[in-house]
Amino acid sequence: LALAPNAEPAAAAADLPALLEVAYEHLREASAGQSEIWICSDLRANDWHAESPRWRAAREAFLALAAAPRFRLLAYAHAAPGNVSVRVTGARKRQAREGAELLLSLRLEREAGAAESVKIPLELEIESARSVMNIEMDGAEYELRDHAVPLLGESARGWGRVAIPSDANPADNEFYFAFEEPHPRRAIVVADDPLAELPLALAAEIPAEPAWPARAEVVPLAELAAIDWSDVALLLWQSRLPEGKNADAVRAFLRRGGSAVFFPPREPEADGPEFLGVRWTAWQEPPAPCPVESWRTDYGLLADAMSGAALPVGTLEILRYCALAGETAPLASLAGGALLLGSAAREEVRAYFCATTPAPADSSLGSGGVVLYALVQRALAGGAAALGNARMLDAGAQAERDAPLSWRRLAGPEGALSSEYAVHRGVYEERDALIAINRPAAEDARAVLAGARADLLFEGLNFARVEGHGGGAEALARETWKFFIAAMVCALLLEAMLSLPKVARARSIAA
Repeated sequence: LALAPNAEPAAAAADLPALLEVAYEHLREASAGQSEIWICSDLRANDWHAESPRWRAAREAFLALAAAPRFRLLAYAHAAPGNVSVRVTGARKRQAREGAELLLSLRLEREAGAAESVKIPLELEIESARSVMNIEMDGAEYELRDHAVPLLGESARGWGRVAIPSDANPADNEFYFAFEEPHPRRAIVVADDPLAELPLALAAEIPAEPAWPARAEVVPLAELAAIDWSDVALLLWQSRLPEGKNADAVRAFLRRGGSAVFFPPREPEADGPEFLGVRWTAWQEPPAPCPVESWRTDYGLLADAMSGAALPVGTLEILRYCALAGETAPLASLAGGALLLGSAAREEVRAYFCATTPAPADSSLGSGGVVLYALVQRALAGGAAALGNARMLDAGAQAERDAPLSWRRLAGPEGALSSEYAVHRGVYEERDALIAINRPAAEDARAVLAGARADLLFEGLNFARVEGHGGGAEALARETWKFFIAAMVCALLLEAMLSLPKVARARSIAA
């Protein structure tokens, strides 16, 4: 395994239900007998998709086999002490009086509980030119915003890398980026309710930074076929879900890397269209405004601000919401467990479904302003990252859609197969475009699946879980002690057999 190219560490996120589906297909096609499936995991929630209905289907499929396999989970859920991660949150080129310069923003994070101040040498590499800056980190997070770095070349675009010293987790110690002058951030708004259309358009056309020009266009559904999607970063859709040619165009836009947020129509239909495995069912009107009970603060559209302050999601009042049918990854839930905001789970695209609208009759999203603005701007930034000739993509399916066989590697780990560039971090060149591949943001999320919850996912199957700690092998030793005992007994028996005295042969004595 250590020498197999296919077994090298990858930057893409894991998908445990999908891996189990592959394992099931292998066992079924091979008509395998008694088998064991071993899983080694840090139990990060984003890898397990515990709420996905695929788990139930997987359990039923394994139980239906002639010989159901045994499952062994080596769980290393405890965070490695002292681990620090680095992530570039923004990189753009601009023209200053002294010449061209790079404005770089990044974030350092370390495991909770570390209170002592520590100095971290941050290595900055811009197209083979390297420098080091010392960062003093006092808390759990450190933010660097728009750090200016002079650029010597005259190229319209470029690439770089930031890195910190090796620690407990080498997978999050470096981050690659590509940069150029910012492109206009264009958003398309499709809405059948004017009271929802206005807040959405305003949230999209007011830029978060003056250097990022933005504009929003309200397009009637009948004119959508005439849209040029090549420079669109965000689609805000409050209408009947796309179908027919519109669905094909929106799906192609998402696969290209654009973002879309879907809001329910005024009159959803019970047999309405399905898009990305999801469809709207019916409006629910609680007797009193429904509060938001929980939301993801570690990543996603409702994550905490760069300052560490939480968005005021809990202050929203949801007067009514539309139920969803299909599989989504929840990002926010209402009291009682109803979904408020979720992301598409069938495909790795930036598609989100919000169960209410910013219209005053539906919620306080439009009047509150902050939550809706942050949601729209973050979706807009995600879609804008896939535009232009300097792109930063998440490793995995999002990068695989860009025909990696034609890429040429400029930087990154050696030894990766050219057919697997899309899952390995690095910088790649395709014609005039630079593409930086890194781990998805969800990989830095600290939410951990509880051990008892993992046990429930394998309910009914022959399953055993072994707990361990990062950097140690105590749990594995406890699991394998019986084999060493058996080997020692065999060795003692062999030693005893070899130590037995030889039997003397009887000899006749001549008289």
